Amino acid sequence: MQINTIHLQDCVAGMLSLPAASVDIVTTSPPYNLGIDYGTYQDNKPRQEYLEWLDQVFAAVKHCLKDTGHFWLNMGYSNIDPWVGMDVGMIARRHFVLQNNFTWVKSIAVNDVTSGHFKPINSNRFANPTWEHLFHFTKTGAVVCDKLAIGVPYMWDCNIDNSGRVRGRMAKKMGFTDIKDFNRRATAAEQAKLAADLAQKMAAQKPRPDVRCRGNSWYIPYDTIANRELHRGSHPATFPVALIEQCIKFSGVKSGVLVDPFMGSGTSAVAAQRQGLDYIGFDIDADYIQFAEDRIRDQAAGTPPLNPLFFEAVE
Repeated sequence: MQINTIHLQDCVAGMLSLPAASVDIVTTSPPYNLGIDYGTYQDNKPRQEYLEWLDQVFAAVKHCLKDTGHFWLNMGYSNIDPWVGMDVGMIARRHFVLQNNFTWVKSIAVNDVTSGHFKPINSNRFANPTWEHLFHFTKTGAVVCDKLAIGVPYMWDCNIDNSGRVRGRMAKKMGFTDIKDFNRRATAAEQAKLAADLAQKMAAQKPRPDVRCRGNSWYIPYDTIANRELHRGSHPATFPVALIEQCIKFSGVKSGVLVDPFMGSGTSAVAAQRQGLDYIGFDIDADYIQFAEDRIRDQAAGTPPLNPLFFEAVE
């Protein structure tokens, strides 16, 4: 099957036609079955029929995904159907191990200041939905990731430089109560010995990274509303390119093929391009495919990318 192409084809048949265990990463967000107005797909199947259909999709994902591959599944929900994301996750559980369970935070309030974007709802029963599920599935649950590729810098240098803690342990081994006791009572010879031993030990240690794991709550807001509309076309449900880029980086996939069974407006393909991957997409809507291909072409031609992390206070 041709790479760097979005195929007008049912994704189950398409993925089953790929060679077994040939895909490095799958990133997708299937229809949520919440009555969203897609162009061709009818988003209102009976729940059991919907779940049985996704069971076939996930079986096809398993067929084409490498044993060391990563399957990223984004699922939203609504307040009148809060279980849909979890129900879909349980269907995927039949085929995969949930290695990491992330929350995609689209909007957050800290100290009475709100950053990000959300769609407000008019209700005196429900809160505004400001996050979605982001399931990270693998075949074994033991696939190596590169979580520091999206690491967060340490705020304090002491978290990087471990010499202070090592110095304290050495002082105790020399018979002192703690490092303060050592500084107060140690002879010049004892101070010289500890300094020499410390230098030797630190030289033998691997350098500590200057970033830490970001954790499993990812704040990635949508871009500005104007730019989002420009890059979504008529597709009613999209996610930021930065979200998929972060999935790729965390997975540690530096080359290979990304598949999106529900390519829609082409976001996964754009993210794959930016990260140096090839892509294969599927969709059943010719209009979405045409829009996505135009968008991908613009990206390849060097059209200025969207700001992937746009922070804006929202009243």
